[in-house]
Amino acid sequence: MNFILKILFLLSFFSNLGFSKDYRLIIDTEGRKVKVPQKVERIVVLTGTCIETIYILGEINKVVGISKPIADSPFISKLIKDLKKIPVVAQDLRNVDLEKILALKPDLIIGIGPEHPYGMSAELVKRIENFNLPLILLNLENLNENYYSIELLGQIFNQERKAKELVNYMKSIEKEIVFKVSQIPIEKRVKALMLSQKPTLVLGGYWKNQDPIFMAGGFNVAFEIKDFVAEVSIERIIAWNPEVITIVGSAPYEPKDLLNNPLWKNIKAVREGKVYKYPLQITGLFTPRVVLLLAWHASKFYPELKLDWIKITDNFFKKFYGISYDGPRN
Repeated sequence: MNFILKILFLLSFFSNLGFSKDYRLIIDTEGRKVKVPQKVERIVVLTGTCIETIYILGEINKVVGISKPIADSPFISKLIKDLKKIPVVAQDLRNVDLEKILALKPDLIIGIGPEHPYGMSAELVKRIENFNLPLILLNLENLNENYYSIELLGQIFNQERKAKELVNYMKSIEKEIVFKVSQIPIEKRVKALMLSQKPTLVLGGYWKNQDPIFMAGGFNVAFEIKDFVAEVSIERIIAWNPEVITIVGSAPYEPKDLLNNPLWKNIKAVREGKVYKYPLQITGLFTPRVVLLLAWHASKFYPELKLDWIKITDNFFKKFYGISYDGPRN
């Protein structure tokens, strides 16, 4: 009898550690150990950072719930033909309908945690965990975490080979960009600024040396600001005097709005006409498209390097998305 009790105790112990044949332990980007079913059939995705990877892995049919920003994305809508058929269960990461999620009976939920400025609240994370629903948090703060998240999704869906292929391809693009910009002496690196949804909203130094400007070989003049995005005065931007200004693809204004604005006329980037808006089709920090964004930035910073971001983008879209790139080509 004692022997049987010992066996039952050991089975229970290892099962609770996540070593049973039905579950595996996954460590997310916040260092949380999560028990995930060996076979995931139903998944709720609340962050757009991974929906494309799930598509590339050929597992999009297992997504049973999404957030509104995913549903409203023009690129995702074009990529995933049946996107409108997937129920919306969250207005954003801070406004989640947990009842709708529970009704879908998911095997797994993927979101972004409290460590991110726009992530899920700690209270919401706790509520989900109390329902014993596996919750993976992907707070992608740098390109290496992006690669890790792709490999992690490959494990979850048993698509490790496809995930590795995507990561290796992205790394090859990154390597080409790093090699090209390494030819530019440090003292000649451009001072750049990225603007968000309005001209005084700037990309700060949240990502440190992994921010897109730095990785494309430039110096982010707003690096001193530690926020992801922050509003600053036009006077501060004038003082920074960036040599190149880039605008996020989803912004509701164009380079001409700055070029024709007398308040901006004394900024070097404006005087020299080096204000660019990157294509909406390659918008996506720390989605697989981030390497395309790096290539685009490097080509604008250093046209003399002749980095062919259009060719890189064309090849990437055809290989992994199965569609042609149809955005701006200048």
